[in-house]
Amino acid sequence: MSYLKYARICYVLLLLVSCVVLNGCMKGQHSPATETNHALSLQNDDKTVSYSKKLDTLVKKLHIVNDENKDSDIRQNKLEEFTQELNLLLNEPQSVEMKDGELVEKFDNNLTILTKSFQLKSGQLNVRVMNYRAPKTVTGTIGDKYTFIQWWSSRQLVHAQMIEDGGPELTTDFVVRDSDQGIQLWLGGHVSIYHPAPVFVALWELSGQKWTQERIVIDKMKLPDLWYLNKDVNEPIIFENRQHDSMSIGVLDHRDGFLINSDHSDKNITIEFSRSGEVCIDSEYSTASNTHSEQQSYELIQEKYSENGIVIKYPQITKLKDIAKQKSLNQILKIEALEGLHDYADSNSGVHVEIDYEIKRQSERFFSVQYTGIRYVKDAAYPSHMFYTTNLDMKQASRIKLRDLVKVEKPFIELIKSGKITAVQPEQQVLIGDFTKDDLIQLLANADVTKGSPAEAEMESFSYLTNDSLGMSVPMAHVVGDHAEYEIRFAQIPENIRQNEELWSELSSVEDQSVSTVGSEKLDTDQYEIEESQSFQTTLEGFGKVRFVSTYGYPEGLRKFFFFLLDEQGHIIYPFPEFYGNHEWVARYGGVEAVAFKDVNKDGLKDVIIISSVDNGIHGSGRVDPFPIAGIYFQKKNKTFTTLPALDQAINDQGHNQTIKDVIQYVSKQRISVN
Repeated sequence: MSYLKYARICYVLLLLVSCVVLNGCMKGQHSPATETNHALSLQNDDKTVSYSKKLDTLVKKLHIVNDENKDSDIRQNKLEEFTQELNLLLNEPQSVEMKDGELVEKFDNNLTILTKSFQLKSGQLNVRVMNYRAPKTVTGTIGDKYTFIQWWSSRQLVHAQMIEDGGPELTTDFVVRDSDQGIQLWLGGHVSIYHPAPVFVALWELSGQKWTQERIVIDKMKLPDLWYLNKDVNEPIIFENRQHDSMSIGVLDHRDGFLINSDHSDKNITIEFSRSGEVCIDSEYSTASNTHSEQQSYELIQEKYSENGIVIKYPQITKLKDIAKQKSLNQILKIEALEGLHDYADSNSGVHVEIDYEIKRQSERFFSVQYTGIRYVKDAAYPSHMFYTTNLDMKQASRIKLRDLVKVEKPFIELIKSGKITAVQPEQQVLIGDFTKDDLIQLLANADVTKGSPAEAEMESFSYLTNDSLGMSVPMAHVVGDHAEYEIRFAQIPENIRQNEELWSELSSVEDQSVSTVGSEKLDTDQYEIEESQSFQTTLEGFGKVRFVSTYGYPEGLRKFFFFLLDEQGHIIYPFPEFYGNHEWVARYGGVEAVAFKDVNKDGLKDVIIISSVDNGIHGSGRVDPFPIAGIYFQKKNKTFTTLPALDQAINDQGHNQTIKDVIQYVSKQRISVN
């Protein structure tokens, strides 16, 4: 028995030892799959480190290129190395993991980058266009621009190609599309060969994994006077208009072409491509003689760009009979509203931008829109206030700049200095005196010529139109608001200062209409008690500069609300319809609490929002304490205001009447049309 017991113990011990040895052996071995994964992980780590090192090396070479204290030959050699190695680096998959803003920041803002995605027959294709502009102190010429195209359908299939090697073209927009010839890349941008700077359009086709520049075959071409076209074989086609200082180019909304604008040229150009390869260059917009006899009516809608912390609202025109003209005008509005947006295209750029707009003037001939908002940059001490404008000649489908209306010369500056201009914000009236005459000439001569980025726009001047005045905005120190706006009535601008008699003839005619009065009667202050605290100077599209007055009248001995628009002499321009709060209530103990002028239904016309406190007029038993009632007057195109009783009732029944903000938030969710 003892022998059997001993044998069993030895057997158990032997099993335990075997398990321990076997387990140790297993731990010392890996399956082929495990070994492969481990090897791939190490390779990826090596690739990441290698890519990061290459990136840092490139940045160092860029610093040498930009260092003006270095020998020119050294800088030139480093420039060649930098561009060639950048092209190689962009072929690596890790490069597409970096967003546009990250790359721009990594290279100290020496690159401009635009990335888009396109849905093609073969699937989604991502394309990135990258521009690098070398210092002229290195190149010594205008041929200082390098353009790289990077494209990928997946992060494992990344390709890049340098297509511009020290040339004059700088790409600012592009589109990729399917065609009968294959995948096409259309580039648009500016050329720095001549002055004024023209724009170019270039065609590239993808063959295998290489882009090849192709000749643009132009079968249909209608160029207006003063436009010039260079169409050499296998070269970009270049457009210029020697009459104007600046031009813009952008992709059409339907992505089948470009729209080219030349300041205030009487005709703009569209370039449209067909799938078969035919290119149509046309100036489709009616000439002045054709449009003079037929006035166009139109409506406005609001569009919004919202991405990566950037929100910009801007107007678009609808229901214009001339569709081509509408397309041109809308493209100008969009390009101007979103000017410089690519600077903030990256979600990690740390920039927050919020911009809204206000229509300053809307008529058959003139359209003026004003953009205001804030721009906050991460780690900045404070946000900056943004201001810019767009003025349109509706008949010519073109922009209007300040120098199109006035001669920005000494007499105009003296007129400004004489005190005939009025600050929109009264506390800024004296600030215009801080500018010298030379300062003002330099600022205003370049008004409305944007340099590109929102940051640069903060140092620019702009103009706008109201129904009776010319407005100007000039940059100011942040402590006083970043910008200040001043207005001068058209009637105060002498003829010897005015430019373009044809434009002024229509400006003046609208001015005369805006100051027309209703029977030229003055407001009877014996009949109406003015509430001065809720009466304001304002500008309304259909009326120009007016005084809005809140008053109390006493029909049948009951104190009720009445509202008027007055001119400078106190004549009644317009009496408003009956206020919603007058229907069942009075103002024995209450009064007008708030007034706001806001385009709440986004039709381009400012409306009037009023909140009053009302009561039942009873003293003693049965008295109802004052409570708020809100009402809205919607401005119509025929220079009248109207009310929507059902809407007013809903606002008040649902309690959206406590503040102006409450009213606007509720009404903005409704679809309201009064025209």
